[in-house]
Amino acid sequence: MAIPIERAHVTPSRQGAPRLKDRNLVPLAPVPFNDLDCPVCGTHTPAVDRVRFIGLQVIADQRCANCGTAFVRDMPIGFQCEHPLAYTPDDRRILTPESEPWIGYPQYAEVSREEVRYERRVFREHRKVIILNTLDHLYGHVLLKLFNAQEYLDRYPDHGLIIITQPVFGWMIPKGVAEVWYAHVRLGRTRAWHAGLDTFVQEQLPRYEEVHLARCWPHPDTFRLDIGRFTGEAPFPLAEFTTRPPHITFIAREDRLWFPSPLIKFLFRALNPLGLRKALGRLWVGRQTAMVREAMRRIRAAVPDATFSVVGLSRPGGFDGAVEDLRSTRMTDELERAWCKAYAKSHVVVGVHGSNMLLPTAHAIGMVEILPHDRHGNIVQDVTVRWKDRMQLFLYRFVDEFAPPAIVADHVVRMIQDLPQHRDNYCVNIFDPAERP
Repeated sequence: MAIPIERAHVTPSRQGAPRLKDRNLVPLAPVPFNDLDCPVCGTHTPAVDRVRFIGLQVIADQRCANCGTAFVRDMPIGFQCEHPLAYTPDDRRILTPESEPWIGYPQYAEVSREEVRYERRVFREHRKVIILNTLDHLYGHVLLKLFNAQEYLDRYPDHGLIIITQPVFGWMIPKGVAEVWYAHVRLGRTRAWHAGLDTFVQEQLPRYEEVHLARCWPHPDTFRLDIGRFTGEAPFPLAEFTTRPPHITFIAREDRLWFPSPLIKFLFRALNPLGLRKALGRLWVGRQTAMVREAMRRIRAAVPDATFSVVGLSRPGGFDGAVEDLRSTRMTDELERAWCKAYAKSHVVVGVHGSNMLLPTAHAIGMVEILPHDRHGNIVQDVTVRWKDRMQLFLYRFVDEFAPPAIVADHVVRMIQDLPQHRDNYCVNIFDPAERP
Protein backbone atom coordinates (compact mmCIF):
# COMPACT_ATOMS: atom_id res chain seq x y z
CA MET A 1 0.00 0.00 0.00
CA ALA A 2 1.03 3.60 -0.58
CA ILE A 3 2.28 5.32 2.53
CA PRO A 4 0.34 8.54 3.23
CA ILE A 5 2.32 11.72 3.54
CA GLU A 6 2.22 13.19 7.04
CA ARG A 7 3.25 16.66 8.07
CA ALA A 8 6.50 16.77 10.00
CA HIS A 9 7.27 19.02 12.97
CA VAL A 10 10.58 20.50 11.93
CA THR A 11 12.63 23.57 12.64
CA PRO A 12 11.58 26.31 10.19
CA SER A 13 14.19 26.77 7.49
CA ARG A 14 14.97 29.72 5.27
CA GLN A 15 12.70 29.20 2.33
CA GLY A 16 12.31 31.74 -0.45
CA ALA A 17 12.75 32.18 -4.15
CA PRO A 18 15.45 29.87 -5.53
CA ARG A 19 18.83 31.50 -6.03
CA LEU A 20 19.42 31.15 -9.74
CA LYS A 21 21.97 32.77 -12.04
CA ASP A 22 19.20 33.06 -14.63
CA ARG A 23 15.74 33.07 -13.04
CA ASN A 24 14.25 31.45 -16.16
CA LEU A 25 16.54 28.40 -16.10
CA VAL A 26 17.23 25.62 -13.58
CA PRO A 27 20.57 23.86 -14.24
CA LEU A 28 20.40 20.09 -14.66
CA ALA A 29 23.62 18.97 -16.35
CA PRO A 30 26.54 18.78 -16.00
CA VAL A 31 25.80 19.96 -12.42
CA PRO A 32 22.21 19.87 -11.12
CA PHE A 33 20.72 22.81 -9.23
CA ASN A 34 20.89 22.59 -5.43
CA ASP A 35 21.00 26.25 -4.37
CA LEU A 36 18.33 25.86 -1.69
CA ASP A 37 18.52 25.24 2.06
CA CYS A 38 17.99 22.02 3.96
CA PRO A 39 14.32 22.09 5.03
CA VAL A 40 15.25 20.75 8.49
CA CYS A 41 18.37 22.59 9.69
CA GLY A 42 18.73 25.35 7.09
CA THR A 43 22.20 24.29 5.88
CA HIS A 44 22.82 25.69 2.43
CA THR A 45 23.11 23.58 -0.76
CA PRO A 46 22.40 20.01 0.37
CA ALA A 47 23.84 17.46 -2.04
CA VAL A 48 21.78 16.18 -4.97
CA ASP A 49 22.11 12.45 -5.49
CA ARG A 50 19.75 12.16 -8.43
CA VAL A 51 17.12 14.09 -10.43
CA ARG A 52 14.06 12.16 -11.61
CA PHE A 53 11.41 12.95 -14.21
CA ILE A 54 8.28 11.23 -12.94
CA GLY A 55 5.44 13.03 -14.73
CA LEU A 56 4.09 16.42 -13.72
CA GLN A 57 6.95 16.74 -11.22
CA VAL A 58 10.69 16.73 -11.68
CA ILE A 59 12.14 15.77 -8.31
CA ALA A 60 15.59 15.61 -6.71
CA ASP A 61 16.88 13.09 -4.16
CA GLN A 62 18.90 15.19 -1.69
CA ARG A 63 20.86 14.71 1.53
CA CYS A 64 22.06 17.27 4.06
CA ALA A 65 25.72 16.88 5.11
CA ASN A 66 25.06 18.71 8.37
CA CYS A 67 22.00 16.99 9.89
CA GLY A 68 22.05 13.86 7.71
CA THR A 69 18.42 14.21 6.60
CA ALA A 70 17.61 12.49 3.32
CA PHE A 71 14.66 14.05 1.50
CA VAL A 72 12.99 14.41 -1.86
CA ARG A 73 12.25 17.88 -3.20
CA ASP A 74 10.55 19.25 -6.30
CA MET A 75 12.80 21.08 -8.69
CA PRO A 76 11.54 24.72 -8.69
CA ILE A 77 9.67 24.66 -11.99
CA GLY A 78 6.05 25.02 -13.07
CA PHE A 79 3.54 25.27 -10.25
CA GLN A 80 6.35 24.35 -7.84
CA CYS A 81 8.56 27.25 -8.95
CA GLU A 82 8.30 29.23 -5.70
CA HIS A 83 7.42 26.65 -3.04
CA PRO A 84 8.83 23.25 -3.98
CA LEU A 85 7.57 20.42 -1.81
CA ALA A 86 10.12 18.50 0.27
CA TYR A 87 9.39 15.27 2.12
CA THR A 88 11.25 12.32 3.64
CA PRO A 89 11.21 9.27 1.34
CA ASP A 90 10.81 6.62 4.05
CA ASP A 91 7.88 7.86 6.11
CA ARG A 92 6.57 10.53 3.72
CA ARG A 93 6.72 13.40 6.22
CA ILE A 94 6.21 16.80 4.57
CA LEU A 95 9.10 19.09 5.49
CA THR A 96 8.13 22.14 3.44
CA PRO A 97 6.16 24.19 2.52
CA GLU A 98 4.58 25.01 5.85
CA SER A 99 1.11 25.29 4.30
CA GLU A 100 -0.67 22.25 2.86
CA PRO A 101 0.45 21.65 -0.75
CA TRP A 102 -2.40 22.71 -3.04
CA ILE A 103 -1.62 20.07 -5.62
CA GLY A 104 -2.89 17.22 -3.46
CA TYR A 105 0.11 15.05 -2.67
CA PRO A 106 0.81 12.17 -2.54
CA GLN A 107 -0.38 11.33 -6.03
CA TYR A 108 2.93 9.55 -6.49
CA ALA A 109 3.34 7.80 -3.12
CA GLU A 110 3.67 4.56 -5.03
CA VAL A 111 5.23 4.01 -8.46
CA SER A 112 2.60 3.46 -11.13
CA ARG A 113 2.50 0.15 -13.00
CA GLU A 114 0.74 1.76 -15.95
CA GLU A 115 2.25 0.97 -19.35
CA VAL A 116 3.14 4.25 -21.05
CA ARG A 117 4.78 4.69 -24.45
CA TYR A 118 7.36 7.44 -24.99
CA GLU A 119 8.81 8.75 -28.23
CA ARG A 120 11.42 11.29 -29.26
CA ARG A 121 10.99 13.46 -32.35
CA VAL A 122 14.00 15.49 -33.45
CA PHE A 123 13.77 18.56 -35.69
CA ARG A 124 17.28 19.92 -35.15
CA GLU A 125 20.28 18.76 -33.15
CA HIS A 126 21.69 20.84 -30.28
CA ARG A 127 24.38 20.19 -27.70
CA LYS A 128 22.96 22.79 -25.29
CA VAL A 129 19.28 22.34 -24.53
CA ILE A 130 16.41 23.59 -22.36
CA ILE A 131 13.73 21.09 -21.36
CA LEU A 132 10.19 22.47 -21.01
CA ASN A 133 8.05 19.95 -19.14
CA THR A 134 4.40 20.77 -19.92
CA LEU A 135 2.89 17.59 -18.47
CA ASP A 136 -0.06 18.35 -16.21
CA HIS A 137 -3.37 16.87 -15.17
CA LEU A 138 -5.36 19.92 -16.32
CA TYR A 139 -5.76 20.98 -19.95
CA GLY A 140 -5.44 24.68 -19.15
CA HIS A 141 -2.27 24.15 -17.12
CA VAL A 142 -0.65 22.43 -20.10
CA LEU A 143 -1.53 25.38 -22.34
CA LEU A 144 -0.10 27.88 -19.87
CA LYS A 145 3.12 25.90 -19.59
CA LEU A 146 3.31 25.50 -23.37
CA PHE A 147 2.95 29.25 -23.86
CA ASN A 148 6.38 29.58 -22.21
CA ALA A 149 7.90 28.09 -25.35
CA GLN A 150 7.73 31.39 -27.22
CA GLU A 151 9.94 33.18 -24.71
CA TYR A 152 12.48 30.35 -24.54
CA LEU A 153 12.70 30.19 -28.34
CA ASP A 154 13.22 33.95 -28.62
CA ARG A 155 15.43 34.56 -25.58
CA TYR A 156 17.77 31.56 -25.92
CA PRO A 157 18.46 31.07 -29.64
CA ASP A 158 21.77 29.34 -28.90
CA HIS A 159 19.95 26.56 -27.01
CA GLY A 160 17.66 23.92 -28.42
CA LEU A 161 14.22 23.79 -26.84
CA ILE A 162 12.88 20.33 -25.94
CA ILE A 163 9.19 20.07 -25.05
CA ILE A 164 7.78 17.19 -23.03
CA THR A 165 4.06 16.88 -23.68
CA GLN A 166 1.23 14.56 -24.69
CA PRO A 167 0.33 13.83 -28.34
CA VAL A 168 -3.00 15.66 -28.00
CA PHE A 169 -1.04 18.93 -27.80
CA GLY A 170 1.23 18.10 -30.73
CA TRP A 171 -0.70 20.34 -33.13
CA MET A 172 0.27 23.38 -31.05
CA ILE A 173 4.04 22.86 -31.02
CA PRO A 174 5.57 26.09 -32.40
CA LYS A 175 8.14 26.16 -35.16
CA GLY A 176 11.75 26.35 -34.03
CA VAL A 177 11.50 23.68 -31.33
CA ALA A 178 14.47 21.33 -31.41
CA GLU A 179 12.75 18.20 -30.09
CA VAL A 180 9.45 16.96 -28.73
CA TRP A 181 9.29 14.07 -26.26
CA TYR A 182 5.81 12.60 -26.26
CA ALA A 183 4.35 10.76 -23.29
CA HIS A 184 1.28 8.75 -24.33
CA VAL A 185 -0.49 9.19 -21.00
CA ARG A 186 -3.92 10.57 -20.11
CA LEU A 187 -4.12 14.05 -18.58
CA GLY A 188 -5.34 12.82 -15.21
CA ARG A 189 -2.50 10.32 -14.90
CA THR A 190 0.37 12.81 -15.18
CA ARG A 191 0.29 13.25 -11.39
CA ALA A 192 1.35 9.64 -10.89
CA TRP A 193 4.96 8.46 -10.55
CA HIS A 194 5.90 7.12 -13.98
CA ALA A 195 9.24 5.36 -13.63
CA GLY A 196 9.26 4.74 -17.38
CA LEU A 197 9.38 8.47 -18.09
CA ASP A 198 12.52 8.86 -16.01
CA THR A 199 14.11 5.88 -17.73
CA PHE A 200 13.32 7.43 -21.11
CA VAL A 201 14.67 10.88 -20.15
CA GLN A 202 17.84 9.53 -18.55
CA GLU A 203 18.58 7.67 -21.79
CA GLN A 204 18.44 10.98 -23.70
CA LEU A 205 20.43 13.23 -21.36
CA PRO A 206 23.95 11.94 -22.25
CA ARG A 207 23.41 13.33 -25.77
CA TYR A 208 23.83 16.89 -24.50
CA GLU A 209 26.75 18.73 -22.92
CA GLU A 210 24.55 21.28 -21.15
CA VAL A 211 20.96 20.84 -19.95
CA HIS A 212 18.63 23.26 -18.21
CA LEU A 213 15.07 22.88 -17.03
CA ALA A 214 12.77 25.63 -18.21
CA ARG A 215 11.36 27.47 -15.20
CA CYS A 216 8.02 26.99 -16.93
CA TRP A 217 6.18 29.88 -15.34
CA PRO A 218 2.63 28.70 -14.56
CA HIS A 219 1.07 32.05 -15.50
CA PRO A 220 3.27 33.61 -18.20
CA ASP A 221 2.75 37.16 -19.40
CA THR A 222 0.33 36.59 -22.28
CA PHE A 223 0.36 40.23 -23.41
CA ARG A 224 3.41 39.38 -25.53
CA LEU A 225 2.03 36.01 -26.64
CA ASP A 226 1.86 35.44 -30.40
CA ILE A 227 -0.87 32.80 -30.40
CA GLY A 228 -0.52 32.27 -34.14
CA ARG A 229 2.82 30.56 -33.54
CA PHE A 230 0.95 27.85 -31.61
CA THR A 231 -2.40 27.49 -33.39
CA GLY A 232 -1.58 28.79 -36.86
CA GLU A 233 -4.47 31.25 -36.48
CA ALA A 234 -3.73 34.96 -36.13
CA PRO A 235 -5.79 36.75 -33.46
CA PHE A 236 -8.50 39.28 -34.31
CA PRO A 237 -6.73 42.66 -34.76
CA LEU A 238 -8.24 45.44 -32.68
CA ALA A 239 -7.85 47.89 -35.58
CA GLU A 240 -10.46 45.89 -37.53
CA PHE A 241 -13.06 45.81 -34.77
CA THR A 242 -15.40 48.25 -36.52
CA THR A 243 -14.78 47.05 -40.08
CA ARG A 244 -15.58 43.36 -39.64
CA PRO A 245 -19.18 42.09 -39.27
CA PRO A 246 -20.00 41.54 -35.57
CA HIS A 247 -19.44 37.91 -34.59
CA ILE A 248 -19.88 36.32 -31.17
CA THR A 249 -18.84 32.83 -30.10
CA PHE A 250 -20.44 31.03 -27.16
CA ILE A 251 -18.58 28.19 -25.42
CA ALA A 252 -21.33 25.78 -24.33
CA ARG A 253 -20.15 22.54 -22.75
CA GLU A 254 -22.06 19.70 -21.15
CA ASP A 255 -19.65 19.43 -18.20
CA ARG A 256 -19.36 23.15 -17.36
CA LEU A 257 -22.86 24.59 -17.44
CA TRP A 258 -24.40 28.03 -17.23
CA PHE A 259 -27.11 27.74 -14.56
CA PRO A 260 -30.14 30.05 -14.17
CA SER A 261 -30.30 29.78 -10.36
CA PRO A 262 -28.63 28.25 -7.28
CA LEU A 263 -31.44 25.71 -6.97
CA ILE A 264 -31.00 24.46 -10.54
CA LYS A 265 -27.25 24.13 -9.95
CA PHE A 266 -27.82 22.20 -6.71
CA LEU A 267 -30.25 19.80 -8.39
CA PHE A 268 -27.78 19.18 -11.23
CA ARG A 269 -24.96 18.38 -8.81
CA ALA A 270 -27.27 16.04 -6.90
CA LEU A 271 -27.67 13.92 -10.03
CA ASN A 272 -24.16 12.48 -9.76
CA PRO A 273 -24.36 10.83 -6.30
CA LEU A 274 -27.84 9.61 -7.24
CA GLY A 275 -26.48 8.02 -10.42
CA LEU A 276 -28.88 10.05 -12.59
CA ARG A 277 -26.46 12.39 -14.40
CA LYS A 278 -26.42 10.33 -17.60
CA ALA A 279 -30.20 9.83 -17.69
CA LEU A 280 -31.36 13.32 -16.73
CA GLY A 281 -28.36 15.57 -17.40
CA ARG A 282 -29.66 16.49 -20.85
CA LEU A 283 -32.45 18.48 -19.22
CA TRP A 284 -29.88 20.90 -17.77
CA VAL A 285 -27.93 21.01 -21.04
CA GLY A 286 -31.17 21.91 -22.80
CA ARG A 287 -31.77 24.70 -20.30
CA GLN A 288 -28.32 26.09 -21.03
CA THR A 289 -29.02 25.95 -24.78
CA ALA A 290 -32.22 27.92 -24.22
CA MET A 291 -30.28 30.58 -22.26
CA VAL A 292 -27.70 30.90 -25.03
CA ARG A 293 -30.48 31.22 -27.62
CA GLU A 294 -32.12 33.96 -25.56
CA ALA A 295 -28.82 35.85 -25.25
CA MET A 296 -28.37 35.60 -29.02
CA ARG A 297 -31.90 36.88 -29.60
CA ARG A 298 -31.29 39.93 -27.46
CA ILE A 299 -27.93 40.63 -29.14
CA ARG A 300 -29.53 40.38 -32.58
CA ALA A 301 -32.26 42.79 -31.52
CA ALA A 302 -29.62 45.44 -30.76
CA VAL A 303 -27.04 44.40 -33.40
CA PRO A 304 -29.07 43.03 -36.35
CA ASP A 305 -26.06 42.01 -38.45
CA ALA A 306 -24.47 39.96 -35.64
CA THR A 307 -23.55 36.33 -36.40
CA PHE A 308 -22.80 33.51 -33.99
CA SER A 309 -20.77 30.35 -33.42
CA VAL A 310 -21.15 27.76 -30.66
CA VAL A 311 -18.24 25.53 -29.64
CA GLY A 312 -17.53 23.08 -26.84
CA LEU A 313 -17.51 19.45 -25.80
CA SER A 314 -21.19 18.72 -26.26
CA ARG A 315 -23.58 17.14 -28.68
CA PRO A 316 -24.58 19.70 -31.34
CA GLY A 317 -28.16 20.81 -31.88
CA GLY A 318 -30.75 23.22 -30.53
CA PHE A 319 -29.86 26.22 -32.70
CA ASP A 320 -31.22 27.45 -36.02
CA GLY A 321 -29.26 27.21 -39.23
CA ALA A 322 -27.96 30.75 -38.87
CA VAL A 323 -25.77 29.66 -35.95
CA GLU A 324 -22.50 27.88 -36.72
CA ASP A 325 -22.67 24.90 -34.35
CA LEU A 326 -19.17 23.43 -34.05
CA ARG A 327 -19.71 21.36 -30.92
CA SER A 328 -18.68 17.74 -30.66
CA THR A 329 -18.22 15.10 -27.99
CA ARG A 330 -14.96 13.93 -29.55
CA MET A 331 -11.96 16.23 -29.63
CA THR A 332 -9.62 16.16 -32.64
CA ASP A 333 -6.82 18.42 -33.89
CA GLU A 334 -9.00 19.47 -36.83
CA LEU A 335 -11.86 20.40 -34.50
CA GLU A 336 -9.61 22.51 -32.27
CA ARG A 337 -8.31 24.34 -35.34
CA ALA A 338 -11.90 24.99 -36.46
CA TRP A 339 -12.71 26.38 -33.02
CA CYS A 340 -9.66 28.67 -33.16
CA LYS A 341 -10.88 30.02 -36.52
CA ALA A 342 -14.21 30.84 -34.85
CA TYR A 343 -12.45 32.58 -31.95
CA ALA A 344 -10.22 34.57 -34.30
CA LYS A 345 -13.21 36.09 -36.11
CA SER A 346 -15.05 36.86 -32.86
CA HIS A 347 -15.54 40.33 -31.46
CA VAL A 348 -16.58 38.70 -28.19
CA VAL A 349 -16.44 35.19 -26.74
CA VAL A 350 -18.81 34.11 -23.97
CA GLY A 351 -18.30 31.14 -21.68
CA VAL A 352 -18.18 29.72 -18.18
CA HIS A 353 -14.90 30.05 -16.26
CA GLY A 354 -12.30 27.38 -16.96
CA SER A 355 -9.45 26.30 -19.20
CA ASN A 356 -11.90 26.38 -22.11
CA MET A 357 -11.46 30.20 -22.08
CA LEU A 358 -7.68 30.33 -22.68
CA LEU A 359 -7.66 29.81 -26.44
CA PRO A 360 -10.84 31.86 -27.08
CA THR A 361 -9.42 34.91 -25.28
CA ALA A 362 -6.08 34.47 -27.04
CA HIS A 363 -7.79 35.00 -30.40
CA ALA A 364 -10.91 37.14 -29.83
CA ILE A 365 -11.08 40.84 -29.01
CA GLY A 366 -13.27 40.71 -25.91
CA MET A 367 -14.82 38.32 -23.41
CA VAL A 368 -17.78 37.87 -21.12
CA GLU A 369 -17.03 35.19 -18.54
CA ILE A 370 -19.64 33.59 -16.31
CA LEU A 371 -17.75 33.21 -13.02
CA PRO A 372 -18.96 30.66 -10.43
CA HIS A 373 -18.85 31.77 -6.79
CA ASP A 374 -16.33 29.10 -5.83
CA ARG A 375 -13.94 30.40 -8.51
CA HIS A 376 -13.71 34.02 -7.38
CA GLY A 377 -10.19 33.29 -6.12
CA ASN A 378 -9.22 32.06 -9.59
CA ILE A 379 -10.40 35.10 -11.50
CA VAL A 380 -8.29 35.97 -14.60
CA GLN A 381 -6.31 32.71 -14.40
CA ASP A 382 -8.14 31.41 -17.48
CA VAL A 383 -7.84 34.63 -19.50
CA THR A 384 -5.13 35.08 -22.11
CA VAL A 385 -4.83 38.83 -21.62
CA ARG A 386 -4.08 40.71 -24.85
CA TRP A 387 -4.52 44.33 -23.73
CA LYS A 388 -2.47 46.39 -21.29
CA ASP A 389 -4.36 49.70 -20.86
CA ARG A 390 -7.93 50.57 -19.82
CA MET A 391 -9.20 48.50 -22.72
CA GLN A 392 -8.30 45.49 -20.61
CA LEU A 393 -11.06 46.38 -18.15
CA PHE A 394 -13.46 47.33 -20.92
CA LEU A 395 -13.01 44.17 -22.97
CA TYR A 396 -12.70 41.49 -20.25
CA ARG A 397 -15.92 41.27 -18.26
CA PHE A 398 -16.97 38.90 -15.50
CA VAL A 399 -20.59 38.29 -14.55
CA ASP A 400 -22.21 36.32 -11.74
CA GLU A 401 -22.63 32.60 -12.37
CA PHE A 402 -26.43 33.00 -12.34
CA ALA A 403 -26.49 36.08 -14.56
CA PRO A 404 -29.53 35.93 -16.86
CA PRO A 405 -29.22 36.09 -20.67
CA ALA A 406 -30.29 39.75 -20.62
CA ILE A 407 -27.22 40.74 -18.56
CA VAL A 408 -24.80 38.73 -20.70
CA ALA A 409 -26.32 40.11 -23.90
CA ASP A 410 -26.14 43.68 -22.63
CA HIS A 411 -22.41 43.36 -21.92
CA VAL A 412 -21.80 41.99 -25.42
CA VAL A 413 -23.86 44.76 -27.04
CA ARG A 414 -22.16 47.48 -25.02
CA MET A 415 -18.73 46.27 -26.08
CA ILE A 416 -19.65 46.12 -29.75
CA GLN A 417 -21.44 49.49 -29.83
CA ASP A 418 -19.28 51.49 -27.41
CA LEU A 419 -15.74 50.33 -28.15
CA PRO A 420 -14.87 53.04 -30.73
CA GLN A 421 -15.76 55.85 -28.31
CA HIS A 422 -14.04 54.19 -25.36
CA ARG A 423 -10.91 53.50 -27.38
CA ASP A 424 -10.70 57.20 -28.31
CA ASN A 425 -11.19 58.23 -24.69
CA TYR A 426 -8.84 55.65 -23.17
CA CYS A 427 -6.12 55.22 -25.77
CA VAL A 428 -6.14 58.12 -28.26
CA ASN A 429 -7.17 61.34 -26.51
CA ILE A 430 -4.39 61.24 -23.95
CA PHE A 431 -0.85 62.61 -23.60
CA ASP A 432 1.49 60.95 -26.05
CA PRO A 433 4.29 59.17 -24.14
CA ALA A 434 6.66 59.92 -27.04
CA GLU A 435 6.28 63.65 -26.38
CA ARG A 436 7.11 63.37 -22.70
CA PRO A 437 10.19 65.53 -21.80
